Amino acid sequence: MESFTATAASTSARWGEIEANLEKIIRAAESAAEAGSRLLLLPECSLTGADWPTGEKQPTVDEAALALDSPPMAEIARCASRTGLVIAVGLYEDAPGGVHITQALVGPRGLEGAYRKAYAGELSSRDADRFPVFDLGFARLGVMICYDNMFPEAARMLALAGAEVLLSPFTSLPLSREAWELYRLVALRSRAQDNRTFVLSASHAMPHVDGRPPEWGYSGICAAVDPLGRVLGVSDGESGQPQSVTAELDEALLRTYALADDPAIRNRRPADYAPLADAELQDEYLRGAAPFTYNVESDWLTAEPAWRAEPAKEE
Repeated sequence: MESFTATAASTSARWGEIEANLEKIIRAAESAAEAGSRLLLLPECSLTGADWPTGEKQPTVDEAALALDSPPMAEIARCASRTGLVIAVGLYEDAPGGVHITQALVGPRGLEGAYRKAYAGELSSRDADRFPVFDLGFARLGVMICYDNMFPEAARMLALAGAEVLLSPFTSLPLSREAWELYRLVALRSRAQDNRTFVLSASHAMPHVDGRPPEWGYSGICAAVDPLGRVLGVSDGESGQPQSVTAELDEALLRTYALADDPAIRNRRPADYAPLADAELQDEYLRGAAPFTYNVESDWLTAEPAWRAEPAKEE
C-alpha cells in the first residue's frame, strides 16, 4: 500500500431521487478532491437512496435499482475521471439474477469492482466469492456493507486475503452520537485492531424517520481508524446531517503493525475453529435462547457511555 489521503462523506440520499442524490455525490467528490484525497467512501445506497424502513416503497426496489453500466453510474465515472478519485458509491444494483445492495468502486479508469452485501436477507449476495479484495494499485480494499460489519469472520477473511483497508458504508441507526459510539465505533475499532487494517466508515444521514422512536434515524457520522484501532478522525457535524472526515492512511503503520507480525495470527490454528462452520453448533445454542426482538428504545441505544461519566467523588 502507498500512503494516501481518504475521505468518508455522508449524504442525505432520498429514496428514488437519483438525480438529486447524484448531485450530492458529485459535490462530495469535488470537496474530497480539493482536500487532496485519492479515495472517497460514500454511504450504503447513496445513489438510489434507502430510507428504511418506510413500508411500501415508491418507486419499488426493482424500479429504483440501477445497472452498473447505467447513465447515473456513467456520470459517476466521469466525475471520478475529472477529480482523479476512486469513488465507493452505494446503490441498489439491477444485476443478472436479481437486485443486490452493492458498493461499486469507480475510478478514473472506470469500474474497478463491485461488492454485493453478504448479509441482506433476500438480497444477500449469491456470488461464489462473497468477500473479494480489490487491488487499486495504491491500496487493496475490502468492503463490508452495514450489517456485514457485525460479523468478525468477514473482516478476518478479507484481511487474510490481503485487504489493507476495510470500507464500511452504513445506512442503519442509531441516530445519536452517543449511541453510535457505543454500537458502531466499538465494532469498527475492533475490526481494525483484530486484523491490523485501516477502516473507513460513512453513514447515511437522516435526522429521523417519521412515526418511529427517537433513535430511529441515521447519524451521518463518518470515521477513520488505524491498524491498532486508534481513531484517526471522526466527523463532528450535527447528528443526522451530512458530514465528512478526511484522514491520511500512512503505509508505515501497516508495516509497523502488520498482521503477519502479530503472534495471534502466527499461532492461529484454523483447524481448531472447524466447529464455527458446523451449523449444528449454532442451532443448538440458539435452540435454548429467547426469541429475538429488535427494540430501538433499549438501553444500548440511549445509555451514556461509561467513559463519559464523571469519576465518583471520594467521601
